[in-house]
Amino acid sequence: MKLTPGSSATGWRAPSRIGQVRPSHLMTTAGIGSVVDLPTMSVIVRSLDAWSPERQETIQEPRLLTEVQRVLGQQVRALRKAPWDPSETDDPYTRIGVPVTPFPGWVRCPRCHRLGPLDPPGQFELVHRYGRRPDLAKWVHAQCQKQATTRDVNKRACVPARFIVTCERSGHLDDFPYVEFVHANATQPCGGAKLTMIDSASTLGPQVTVKCAECGAARSIQEAAGQDGWQKLPVCRGRHPHQQRFEPCGANLRLMVLGASNLWFSVTASALHLPQSESVEDQVRSHWEIFEEVPSQKFLQMMVDGMNELRGLRSVPSEELWAVVEKIRAAGGPRTSEGSGDLLEDEWRLLAKPTTQRQDADFRAVPTATPAGYDQLLEQVVQVTRLREVQALVAFTRISAPDRRDLAPRNRVSLSRGTIQWVPAAEQRGEGIFLQLREDAVAHWASKVADHPRLIALKQAHQRWCHNRAQPYQPGFPVARFVLLHTFSHLLMRQVALECGYSSSSIRERLYIGRPAQPAAGLLLSTAASDSEGTLGGLVALGSARYLKRLLDQSLEDAARCSSDPLCAEHIPEDPSDTLHAAACHACLFASETSCETNNRWLDRAFLVDITGDGLAFLS
Repeated sequence: MKLTPGSSATGWRAPSRIGQVRPSHLMTTAGIGSVVDLPTMSVIVRSLDAWSPERQETIQEPRLLTEVQRVLGQQVRALRKAPWDPSETDDPYTRIGVPVTPFPGWVRCPRCHRLGPLDPPGQFELVHRYGRRPDLAKWVHAQCQKQATTRDVNKRACVPARFIVTCERSGHLDDFPYVEFVHANATQPCGGAKLTMIDSASTLGPQVTVKCAECGAARSIQEAAGQDGWQKLPVCRGRHPHQQRFEPCGANLRLMVLGASNLWFSVTASALHLPQSESVEDQVRSHWEIFEEVPSQKFLQMMVDGMNELRGLRSVPSEELWAVVEKIRAAGGPRTSEGSGDLLEDEWRLLAKPTTQRQDADFRAVPTATPAGYDQLLEQVVQVTRLREVQALVAFTRISAPDRRDLAPRNRVSLSRGTIQWVPAAEQRGEGIFLQLREDAVAHWASKVADHPRLIALKQAHQRWCHNRAQPYQPGFPVARFVLLHTFSHLLMRQVALECGYSSSSIRERLYIGRPAQPAAGLLLSTAASDSEGTLGGLVALGSARYLKRLLDQSLEDAARCSSDPLCAEHIPEDPSDTLHAAACHACLFASETSCETNNRWLDRAFLVDITGDGLAFLS
């Protein structure tokens, strides 16, 4: 990460390194618009307008690029990796890196409790040690009376002000209006606000008090908290700090604590690499970003001979290759026909019918024996010994989390001030286990429980959930099928995490439910790493029958009971609740946010095993 100019608060006229994050974190926890907590300061990742295209390699994944174009427009031309510097230069002014800017713009001195803004500079100064310790950059209180004799480099680092405000309507984010808030009840205007924050407690409460040293006005932050706290705050002024701009808004503000988990949610699209056919046209389509601007046949042959990623086309005559390029160019590019935008359909076809003819260095799938006693539940088990997943950041939201499969939520925020030409992406390699349930058994059970009160309660809660968030309601959503598959996935995922050697947060689920005309019932549990060699095989080994039977037995045994029963087992969402789960809680089914596709929604143990005695369970 590099601290960039663009705000007078920095007092910095050139970019400077201040820390680092993993490339995968730019998709999940430290993406554009998110507030990143570094060791000595807090920063926000800036929009694509501030990024430099230097050292950003292109990721080739045509299926995912097509999906991103469907959401953001055909002007998106590429998926790009995070910028990196192969020489690992120590130059602190290098342009290579992810641009960030300080946020919040207010800090507090831990010695004298002075609370003030970084803009204008002078009261607080940035102290930066060059070399291999960019994490030592810090803000110090240059005018602190308790550290007057201490050199700036040895002064204690100021801490970011812990309160910010946001509005849910448009995803705006802003500094807490400390000056206006403290002087709201003052009879006379203050000549020069000099604020202090006394924060003697670790939680929000009356101990967090902001006071003006000039006029003596003081106020507790607790007054701005709660459902009615917006009444004590001004209206939103429409600030997007990641874009460095304001826009008209006027919505009610909401107090938030810096570091809150609902401050940023990523909107991402992901796709598994599927082996392409060996036709020349398919290979040209998969590398169309390279072929798009080729001016002549002569230049085309030179490019194919000089690029390693095109070595598979070197045996193709240049006339034939040029004819294919001209054909695709005349058609307007390798655009697919408009459809549902579901990336999972092609993956389902390949995983449900794995073959050795459709394998390469990034995808290998081998069917294995079904565990004894589960022939009526499972159609087949497939060990995916090699997979590659590409994930692209499309947008983000604040306060309310979108559905993982919803790439255009109502409250999404753009990654750029202008037209988006490319989006950041990351690729990981790993392994997985694919389980396909028997379609005849699932279809028969779903039709049998269509009018069950517990299922109807979940559908009604879904209507309230969509209404409360101004989202379109889909009456044809297969609730029974999805809850069954999702619950089964979470039970198995929690059990696998105990034995595979990977942390529970590193295991991800991928659910396949198909479409009404072509239903599906399958799940893929996978783990991946950014290393080019992928993972070590601890997960895929559990797909063999002798290990998987024990895991399934234990999963179903755990599903029959929960330490929170009977409260957990008897829970059903009732009006006005819009909770989208029933018999599920942190003790039995919930998984980490990085693992679950739907943010722990659509879960109910009663759909899988009999815990209520009402005939709902799939395994009665």
